[in-house]
Amino acid sequence: MRLIGSKILRYAIQITAGRRPPLASLSQFAADMNANLPSPSSLVDFSFLDSPSIRKKYAVDEAETKICFYIGGIRCEKCVRKLEGLVGTIQGLRRLRVEMGKNLAHVEVDPSTLSFSDIADVIERLGFHPIPLGAGEYASENQTREDRSRLIRLAVAATCAGNIMTFAFATYLGGDAQLFSWLSFVLYLPVVTYVAWPFYQGAWAALRQKRISIDLPMAVASLAGFGLSVGALLRGSFDVYFDSLSGFLFLILVARWLQQRMQKKYLDAGELREGLRLERVRLVQGSTWSWVPVESLVPQQEISVFSNETIPADAKLLSSSAQVSLAWLTGESKAKTYLKGAHLPAGAKVISKQIALVVETPLAQTNFGSLMREVQKFSLSENRAIAESDSWAQWLLGYVFLIAGVFVALYWQVSPEEAVRRAFALIVLACPCAMAFGTPLALALSLKRANQLGLMVRDANVFEAIKKARTVFLDKTGTLTETELSLVEAPDKVPAAIQKIVLSLENLSVHPMAFAFRSAFSNQTLVAVRDHQEVAGIGVSGFIENQFYQLRASSLECAGTSCVLLQGSEPIWTFNFTSSYRVGCLSVLTSLRARGLRLILLSGDSPAAVALAAKDLGFSDVDAHSNLTPQEKASVIQSQTHTVMVGDGINDSLALQKADVGIAASGGVEAALKSAGVYLGETGVQGLELLFKLSDQAYSLIRQNLLLSVVYNVVGGTLALLGYINPFVAAVLMPISSGFILLSTWLRSRA
Repeated sequence: MRLIGSKILRYAIQITAGRRPPLASLSQFAADMNANLPSPSSLVDFSFLDSPSIRKKYAVDEAETKICFYIGGIRCEKCVRKLEGLVGTIQGLRRLRVEMGKNLAHVEVDPSTLSFSDIADVIERLGFHPIPLGAGEYASENQTREDRSRLIRLAVAATCAGNIMTFAFATYLGGDAQLFSWLSFVLYLPVVTYVAWPFYQGAWAALRQKRISIDLPMAVASLAGFGLSVGALLRGSFDVYFDSLSGFLFLILVARWLQQRMQKKYLDAGELREGLRLERVRLVQGSTWSWVPVESLVPQQEISVFSNETIPADAKLLSSSAQVSLAWLTGESKAKTYLKGAHLPAGAKVISKQIALVVETPLAQTNFGSLMREVQKFSLSENRAIAESDSWAQWLLGYVFLIAGVFVALYWQVSPEEAVRRAFALIVLACPCAMAFGTPLALALSLKRANQLGLMVRDANVFEAIKKARTVFLDKTGTLTETELSLVEAPDKVPAAIQKIVLSLENLSVHPMAFAFRSAFSNQTLVAVRDHQEVAGIGVSGFIENQFYQLRASSLECAGTSCVLLQGSEPIWTFNFTSSYRVGCLSVLTSLRARGLRLILLSGDSPAAVALAAKDLGFSDVDAHSNLTPQEKASVIQSQTHTVMVGDGINDSLALQKADVGIAASGGVEAALKSAGVYLGETGVQGLELLFKLSDQAYSLIRQNLLLSVVYNVVGGTLALLGYINPFVAAVLMPISSGFILLSTWLRSRA
């Protein structure tokens, strides 16, 4: 054990010797605080954040309403819930979301009623340690320092526990019990003070909020065991618990350290970046290149991007030409050709073999980079399953202390020492750690697997809503059919004047019809459009040479998608389009029906077009609706409960918002996620089946984890009260329940 302690101590010192982050945020934080607050009135005074220059430095938006803190002291999901629960209880706090994998809190305040220093003070009083990060700063240095602190604490625990156990072993072999017991007492002092301090902090912070923390059993065990042992020493008895207590605390710290590392692995939403291949990039230097992190890119650097890789910055094309897909940005899946000198946006996907680019704007400062950060700030704090697990953990703790107290009272007549020993073993053993973190781990795993599969899921509550879903509404165009439409009429059959009018009206639209027009009428020039307007689900309109024109969805009884061009209120030309069904569309619908779900087709297309699609895809006449406006789609959805809407992120935005789960199957990711909780991206409609499977797997793992925790606590607690498990064995067994949960989650992650 002493050897283990020394190795851990060396490791703790060595982990800070690696590559340091670009900005030493903690050192800068201290400098800013000292420079602006010569005489702090408390342990940490955040009033320096009220200084205009400092506030501007740390604000991450121009309005100076948003700030990012690194939060030291976050140990589990309950800490996250405690922090995010501040929203709604503090006036002026608009938003607080925690990235648990990185210990970052993204805060937005109303500056007229709440300052940055006020919210920092509140976080500090909750027992955490907020460190403000300026725009572009990283949390890695703070994480390294906190990890080092944990490892040093672990090393002290291992060293003391190893020596105390050596003394206990010497006593068993006939050594001087008095000498070794008092030496154990001396070595246990740093354990009961320094090593156990986080448990006292956590327990006291929870009690101040009238809650029972999972730190409470450890705090009670440490202090009670120490008190009983000191009492025994003073009475001349050497029946002490220093060896079991020190070993117990060491094992708990090891279990927590492993648990925290596992939680960070699952709760750090990095799979989206990995799935888009945005973790590293080839930096070109002369005739050679080397891999570098995407975050290290700066303007004017030359990079090389290969086929199927995502462009990691806003960049200028150096190659003669490139084929690039903007599917993530605009929803258009067809690749576009760009020539040398073109400006390519971050998030575009390279289709050609290899291209050379020069960086103009790093990823973190681009629109796509901001969008990725927002998507990855998923929150688990408002999930009902997690709230229930937390509630059960609270009840378990309460019952454990109640049972322990009743047992001591009843068994005291038989043997006071045995009553205390068995009750002590019960408190040590029956810890709800596994119950408390099993559910958030399961949901976080599902979120990360969704990202790995190409799905963007904004909220873990999606999985619960999907599980409860009874009705799935589906749009037709761009959802069940391909987003690309083809114009039926040959371009040479359409007068050039009509082509110019249509092309000019549709020039800025991202609707599939607009792309079809641009493809068919590409040889025409544009004319000026005054008062141009586009209404989702209706069409486009504007004045051309003082004449009002509009392109609207057609109500004609044709079997395909169509629209009509009107001059004033008179129709002058009708256009028809064709499209094919998405790959795997029919098999996905069959799979959803096999789940007992009712599928309803909602479309703005003509009755004939909808009837044809309904016949091909197995919808009954009563479940196929045509000629619907966006408002009418939303009204139909609102009349049902437990609903899922799958549609276009732009044209169906209102319907997506009204459903319990809005799923955008097409459209750009930025527009889609303003109204939908899920973006299917390149997975298309097949991603819908994946989403239902992920929901099944998430709740199957939750049930499994809870069952493991309940069985462990019931069996272990019973054996402890019967005297088959002593406090030291309980300390050894206690982390095993967490180990089972971690193993269960890890095995599922490998499946």
